[in-house]
Amino acid sequence: MTKNYIKFKNRIIFIHIAIMLVWIGFGFRLFNIQIINKLNSPQGIKVETVKGLRGNFFDINGRNLTQNLTFYRIGIHSKKIINKDNFLNELSACTGTEKELYLAKLNGGRDYVELEKKTNKNCENLQKKYPNALIIKKSFKRYYPEENLFSQIIGFTSIDDKGISGLELKYNNELEPISGSRHSKRNGLGKRISDPTLLSKEAKNGADIILTIDKRYQAILRDELIQQVENVGAHAGRGLIINPKNGAILAMVNVPDYNPNSPNDFDVELQKNKIVTDLIEPGSTFKIVTVAAALKENVPLGETTYVDTVLNFHGIKKIRDTKPMKARLTMAETLKHSSNIGIINFADPKYVGNVKLYEKAKELGFGRKTGFDSSSEPSGMLRHPDKWTLSSMHSIPLGYEVSTTPLQIAMAYAAIADRGWLKKPFIVKKINENYNLNKIGRVKVIDPNHAKDITDMLELAVNEEHNAYIKDWHVAGKTGTSKKLINNQYSDKEFISSFVGFLPAEDPQLLCMIVIDGADASQKMHYGHESAAPVFKSVMERVLSIANLSPDPRNRVLLSSETEVGKKNKSKEEKEIKYVIMPNCIGKNVRETSNILKQAGIKAQISGRGLIAGQSIPPGEKIEIGTICLLKAELKE
Repeated sequence: MTKNYIKFKNRIIFIHIAIMLVWIGFGFRLFNIQIINKLNSPQGIKVETVKGLRGNFFDINGRNLTQNLTFYRIGIHSKKIINKDNFLNELSACTGTEKELYLAKLNGGRDYVELEKKTNKNCENLQKKYPNALIIKKSFKRYYPEENLFSQIIGFTSIDDKGISGLELKYNNELEPISGSRHSKRNGLGKRISDPTLLSKEAKNGADIILTIDKRYQAILRDELIQQVENVGAHAGRGLIINPKNGAILAMVNVPDYNPNSPNDFDVELQKNKIVTDLIEPGSTFKIVTVAAALKENVPLGETTYVDTVLNFHGIKKIRDTKPMKARLTMAETLKHSSNIGIINFADPKYVGNVKLYEKAKELGFGRKTGFDSSSEPSGMLRHPDKWTLSSMHSIPLGYEVSTTPLQIAMAYAAIADRGWLKKPFIVKKINENYNLNKIGRVKVIDPNHAKDITDMLELAVNEEHNAYIKDWHVAGKTGTSKKLINNQYSDKEFISSFVGFLPAEDPQLLCMIVIDGADASQKMHYGHESAAPVFKSVMERVLSIANLSPDPRNRVLLSSETEVGKKNKSKEEKEIKYVIMPNCIGKNVRETSNILKQAGIKAQISGRGLIAGQSIPPGEKIEIGTICLLKAELKE
């Protein structure tokens, strides 16, 4: 070694060490940039799906019929929490869960612990404070606040939020949200790092759908059907309210029904909207077809046919009327008395014949779909005259050998009500801001004058003695009763009872159809007059109390045999008005509230579940018996 080296040995070692440290620093920095915090490394980038909300359904007045409940699953990497005590205090304050429960879960010794599986508390603000330790996953659940009320119309969704039945299925594409994405980056040590160059895409919520349904009408119709099904010992009831001017469906109910929040607890059969899907033989409601065909063939309104107690139809069938008579009847009187013999006589080739009867039935929409729901709606059965037998001419005019849905019957009567225009029924008003105007090229199926004549006839049928009569209102309508076909034989114990009517007769604004399935025949409750017509009356009286409609000011149409004096003699004394005091229902549960109001004679319309949080009539107010009170129930946290 030289003397100089020995002299500067320490300095040389120091410089070598310094150079080596610099290179080590450069190497560490390079490793940190290129490996640990490499910004363009695909391995460190995580793409998270951001879900939007499914679109909701609303009634015509903007009332919410569906909701999307948000739930959170919360877990932590316990080893990444420095101060567990502070963290658990903050989490407990957010969720409301006791801290001790969280501590018990953490004592298991696992690194990742799930602390909440399903909470509705949003603690995402804590995630910003503990980004590497706290994991929060958001999920949504479809909720139906009105429970059974709209079950067969709206349907329900799967656990994956996909429509399974009803409008949820039909409009699934419109309701489904468009998912977004969020990119996040973690370094080689798993720590989240900021990178402003990472892209994100906002999620887009699904479309909201506003229906033509009025929740108030729906609740009234369901309430009255449930009561009547119980009163007459029936198996089921169906009801429909539409606007005959445009075909908008205002209420549609099938009972019994189900709760879409727990569909697996109910029979699958209850999910069907039987007003649209199930076929019945229409019975006497079909008699308007013969009358419409006769008017088209220029049969005069004053033409009469003789009705005897029994009609021996070509020696193959003896036809009788429910109320036997011997008289000459016009078409109007035939409908008024629902004479089987009279309508068969008018269907005879002398006036109409099988071809003209078939053609008019087809024009009125029988034997083909209404277009409401092509996937679930049947066409019904209306055979071509070539396939009719001799007995068909005593069966079809009475509504047998014909199968149809209640919706088809209602739309045929709507055509009468709207002066001959047959329309497609619809239930969606608009999707988001796009109005569904349903301009579907109305079809003229009856001469306007003939439609007016039939309306007058139907109005004559609903006189003061009729169970569908509504004081101060001119109602046009028709009852129907048909035997059910069981094991290919007509039963003498099982019947379909119906009534379809509209008002005010001069300018119809509301049409309602009621079907009662299997009313107790042993008590003579199976006739449409006894079981279905009273429901029409009670439903319409309640609807008219909240609808913005005025009675028809003109005088009632009279048969030639009726006089004003006769009408005055038949008028009934006005009932004495009785009053009750509105109870305080706030804080009570739904069942208790229903019982209290029922005993008081007040008709309750309760939405939601849980405890009553609001009522439309203040406690202590003096009200008439039969008044409707709207109540809102909520689940308390």
